[in-house]
Amino acid sequence: MLFKIADAIEKRKDEIAQVESSDCGKPFSLAKAVDVSRAVANFRFFAGRILHTHTDCHEMDGEALNYSQRSAVGVCALITPWNLPLYLLSWKVAPALACGNTVVCKPSEITPMTAHYLAQIMHDCGVPPGVFNVVHGYGAVTGGALVGHKDVRLVSFTGGTSTGVKVGQLAMTTFKKTSLELGGKNSTIVFADADFDESVKGACRAAFANQGQVCLCGSRILVQDTIYDKFVDALHAEAKKLVPGDPATSNFGSLTSEVHRTKVESYIELAVKDGGTILCGGKRPTLAPPHDKGYFLEPTIITGLGHDHRCSKEEIFGPVVTVHKFSTDQEALDSANSVQYGLAGSVWTSNLKRAHRFVRNWETGMVWVNCWLLRDLRCPFGGVKDSGLGREGGDFSFDFYSELKNVCIKM
Repeated sequence: MLFKIADAIEKRKDEIAQVESSDCGKPFSLAKAVDVSRAVANFRFFAGRILHTHTDCHEMDGEALNYSQRSAVGVCALITPWNLPLYLLSWKVAPALACGNTVVCKPSEITPMTAHYLAQIMHDCGVPPGVFNVVHGYGAVTGGALVGHKDVRLVSFTGGTSTGVKVGQLAMTTFKKTSLELGGKNSTIVFADADFDESVKGACRAAFANQGQVCLCGSRILVQDTIYDKFVDALHAEAKKLVPGDPATSNFGSLTSEVHRTKVESYIELAVKDGGTILCGGKRPTLAPPHDKGYFLEPTIITGLGHDHRCSKEEIFGPVVTVHKFSTDQEALDSANSVQYGLAGSVWTSNLKRAHRFVRNWETGMVWVNCWLLRDLRCPFGGVKDSGLGREGGDFSFDFYSELKNVCIKM
């Protein structure tokens, strides 16, 4: 059934990408290449993975057998954000269904359409009534009702940290299995020995992918002082290649809502007030109708702020990046660990020994070395500190979406 769903999404890839582009404001090319394609890959991966998943059996000196038994948890509440609505929904739905659960999905009220399309696909593929369900509404009302419902046994939430705290507190009143994938303030760390051109491109992509509206975005860039000026100039030139406009044709779309753009702009205003320099961007682009009514904002690079400034430590979740210099490995590590979040980050260096040492001491859930967002679904996904609780991906997802029971049989 999961393979059939994947095929159905792939057949409607252009149609669904157009819906997501309109819903989110992201470029159509990005919606098609990333969001819809990853949704297809998620369903296919977990469909294949469940066929080859097993639990070990341990013999106890001929006296007994011990093994782990998997069973469905029951009703799962899956709550997803507005930035990657189909991608993140499929990431939860596929393993949940593979483990035999039923799901009730609550997409963001800001971007509800792809969940609606997925429900249609489920119906067309013959998924039995009641297995896949979608309810729309505001988080505090609809989401709260789901998380607090006595018949819901598992909650998977992706969203902001402050909301995640409330979700976790409510879920724990009835001891539901809970996964919280929350915010991030991720660092991109560039050492002088890195491949210069690749690190510039990688840092720019990490900063501005999906208009910076990805929890994994590297929104604070730390550059070794000996290459700082050269790197900033090159990053500026790379960012200028991103031109906001019609999501159907441009390589840089709009933010998802007017409220969110206003929030992002407030951080830019704060940076200027506190002496920061807007190297590029920081303004609403001038566009022809009807796109002049969209929530567009230019890619923005800010320099001249301290490592501990609010713009450098708080999650902005938009096309705004701060750039800082460092001298030593320890200085870079201290800065990276100084934020309240610990979701992800990237290190750019040609020194493998340095990379291993740095990664070991970095307080974060995921690190990329000389790349960014190169994901393997077999590996765990999740953060530490204020970035969340629990891991999903590969067999970690099956551990979460199934109940494990140890069985001992005396012989």
